Amino acid sequence: MKGLQALFRIKETYIGIVVTIAFQLIFFSVWMTAYDGVNERAENLKIGVISEDAEMGQEVANGLKTSLPFVIEEFTSIKRAEDELNKRHIQMLLHIPKNFTAQIQAGNEGKITYSINQASASMIKSMMESTAKQLTEEINHNIFPLKQEKSFKMFSQKFAQLPLEHNMALQITDSVEATILQIKDRSIDSTIIKTNNAEGFAANFVPLMVIISSFVGAMVMIMQHQQAAQLVQTFVSKWQLFLARQIINIGVAFVLPLLTIALMHLFNISSEVSILTIYLFQAFMFWAFLCLAQVFVMIFGNLGMIFNICALSLQLVTSGVLVPKIMLSDFYNKLASILPATYGADGYYTIIFGGSAENLQQNSNALGIIIAVTLIISSIAVALQKTKNKEITSTTVQ
Repeated sequence: MKGLQALFRIKETYIGIVVTIAFQLIFFSVWMTAYDGVNERAENLKIGVISEDAEMGQEVANGLKTSLPFVIEEFTSIKRAEDELNKRHIQMLLHIPKNFTAQIQAGNEGKITYSINQASASMIKSMMESTAKQLTEEINHNIFPLKQEKSFKMFSQKFAQLPLEHNMALQITDSVEATILQIKDRSIDSTIIKTNNAEGFAANFVPLMVIISSFVGAMVMIMQHQQAAQLVQTFVSKWQLFLARQIINIGVAFVLPLLTIALMHLFNISSEVSILTIYLFQAFMFWAFLCLAQVFVMIFGNLGMIFNICALSLQLVTSGVLVPKIMLSDFYNKLASILPATYGADGYYTIIFGGSAENLQQNSNALGIIIAVTLIISSIAVALQKTKNKEITSTTVQ
């Protein structure tokens, strides 16, 4: 009983219990509200369409706007369309070639190409692949009447030029029309191109794994440093302590990537960028996580851990590694833009799968802004703290 009484005299005991309860409440609240109505927001997904065929191809492109529950964006330049796909601004690109109508009229299969960027959440990739297969069947179903109509029209024009009696001509025409209508054929063939593909199922989980391990590590490190700071704050000025903590943060942030790169090589996780790029990006991402976790602890002390748990949950649901950001509600979508995990995950998709180098630069810039803003807020929090340092006397030193 004495041990129990002793523990309950310390506020950290209560904080530990509160944190445990908060963990359950925060994760349930955030995840259930963030993912509520995700399927209904599938209409926010974008499919790019480029038709180089002015006849049947254009009719197919126009029909997609009413048949698909997604945003359809038409392109006139294949290069621009591929660039938008590479930047993950569209989730799939449908390309109808110039000879589409000619191939069908010649009795061959018309070719449609679907391009799906693999540097995306698994949910997006499977959804787009399923849509591509379903779309091909639907186009086949819709294009066949057009094929029948054009075939009969061409026959009628040529047949009308033959010197036959009117009644016999009508009988032959009706017979041919009935025969054409009975023909069942697959007019369209499709090819699915997986751009920025990476070998190995585990590669899909690297962005999520890096986000979780980095931010949880940052949370624990900042919390331990906070407790250490409380032990020495009476002997060191608050600004000396703050500066020392930032030096440690930077040091760890720029050493940790060496371990990350070593682990990636150990588990045969290939990358599409240089080792130096991975090193710098991981360093900036972890530094941003440290600065974010530090803000809450600087402002709220040990209770800041509850806010960090909330930040962990929010970053997991808004980063885009589990569910695409575009399928989240407006609130969570806007929240994602101020959290470092959003840019960390997007950057790691480029690192592992490949894609636009411009994306990686933009993500790094965003992480830099987050670092600067959080450091400013932490500095203000330190400035508002009451000075607790005491002059060290000779007795204390002895």
